[in-house]
Amino acid sequence: MNSFPRHCAVLIVGAGPTGLSLAIRLRQLGVDCLVIDRAEQPSLWSRALGIHARTLEIFHALEVLDALARDAVVQTEVRVYNDRGPLFSLDLTSLDAPFPWVLSCPQNRVEAILEERFMSLGGILIRGAELIDFEQGGESVKARIRLAGGDQSLSCTLMIGCDGAHSCVREQLGLRFDGATQEDHFLLADVDIDWSLPANSSHGFLLSSGSLIALPLPQGWRLIMNLARDNAPEESLSMAPFKARLEEAIGESPQMGDPRWLTRFSIHRRLASHYRRNRVLLAGDAAHIQSPLGAQGMNTGIADSFNLAWKLALFLEGHGGGRLLDSYEAERRPVARSMLHSVDVLSRTSFAKSRVLRYGRDMVLGFLARQPKLSALLLRRASQLDVNYRGSALVARASALSLSEWAGPQPGDRFPDAVMYEPMTGAAIRLLELLRDPRHYLFIQLPKDPEARQIVSAFALADRVPSEFGRWVRTVIVTCLPMADSVREIAEFDVSVLVDSNGEFARRCHSDSGMWLVRPDGHLGFAADREHGDQVLQYLRRLIRR
Repeated sequence: MNSFPRHCAVLIVGAGPTGLSLAIRLRQLGVDCLVIDRAEQPSLWSRALGIHARTLEIFHALEVLDALARDAVVQTEVRVYNDRGPLFSLDLTSLDAPFPWVLSCPQNRVEAILEERFMSLGGILIRGAELIDFEQGGESVKARIRLAGGDQSLSCTLMIGCDGAHSCVREQLGLRFDGATQEDHFLLADVDIDWSLPANSSHGFLLSSGSLIALPLPQGWRLIMNLARDNAPEESLSMAPFKARLEEAIGESPQMGDPRWLTRFSIHRRLASHYRRNRVLLAGDAAHIQSPLGAQGMNTGIADSFNLAWKLALFLEGHGGGRLLDSYEAERRPVARSMLHSVDVLSRTSFAKSRVLRYGRDMVLGFLARQPKLSALLLRRASQLDVNYRGSALVARASALSLSEWAGPQPGDRFPDAVMYEPMTGAAIRLLELLRDPRHYLFIQLPKDPEARQIVSAFALADRVPSEFGRWVRTVIVTCLPMADSVREIAEFDVSVLVDSNGEFARRCHSDSGMWLVRPDGHLGFAADREHGDQVLQYLRRLIRR
């Protein structure tokens, strides 16, 4: 009991994927944080499965992706069928992304890998620790924690509720959790199946009698099916409904083993009215819950954490103030609201029983099968690669830039990945690798033959940015081969030089010269042309002001 800490900078309530991802990123930023969870032991159940392309980038930054990949199955396709046979398919590898697929990895294994990474960074996780209540003061939050040996008090500067759908933190803040519950009942089973369906794909059977979703697991399959509204759930669960539905879907009853997990559930759609009250914030399922179809919930919670962590770190060092913390809700709540709507439509149409609705759904899917560009847009949305914060007060562009004339990434967009090269060694470096270093990156892009004033401007920023914002901003000069001697001299400053010898950076940015300030979460914070280095400095001063 004496080892229980009396103070920490950030108290994270909940050791699920959202809370542990936040904790890892905070440790990467050097922030003192404590994670507590009311459960005595980690969950044994697989729960969420699918990890989308954008989350794979985040896990790469958290340095857990390799471990996850060893325990996962790679899903490269989605197949949908109706009563008449194949209806629609989607090739996930067509995504323009570093990781164009879905990793199927049970949530309990995801949590174990995240916990191991957090502990390796010196993190502290206490299980069997239940938040009783808390009160906020001017400079801290005081929390009471119930442990097996007695209650303890703890003070923290900030507290984050990552404690799930029945969040104690959200309830004690008095925040609404508005939404609805679907009337259907659902069954879920994780089970081995002896059949010929390819395990690199998910399979959706949209039948007139009901639907069946089959998702690949590292071992076996997950089956999800709906029951009729007037069908009361059985007192005892069995595999009989799945066997009947499978026989209708594929014309045979395949051999199945004993289920590792068999449960029933209902689908809820809810969104917290706010994500912040003073020094207490919400993330993940504590802020939003939805249908499991589309595998959006866990991915959205992890993205919440990635957006929030760097803002907490800046705030703790006295930068940004309440405006910075407010930007978290302003940026992430609209994402959740849009996601909830999309998943609700997907869920209701996938499990539709009305003949009219099923006919309309199948017509739409058949149309999508003939429209690869539209399918690609939907795929990017599902993978969360197109999530943006364009409306955020925290992002901006130089005042002289016209939105209609600006062809490059918009402020708030996820900044595109590109391969460039280290000038001395020729080693290839992906921009994705820079996300492991949770700082802002200012890319100063020079054309092949830079003019004298462009070089002077680059020199001026190379001098000012490190000296004024060194801890939080890293400057990278992006140039083409061959480099002029004057550009080589920039390397004497506290900056990096990368060579865009194949022009990939220029193509991705639709520009051969510009200034791009990328946030620690990989989204573009500020964009300017080569004439507006002063506005880049002004933006950084506003962002990192005390």
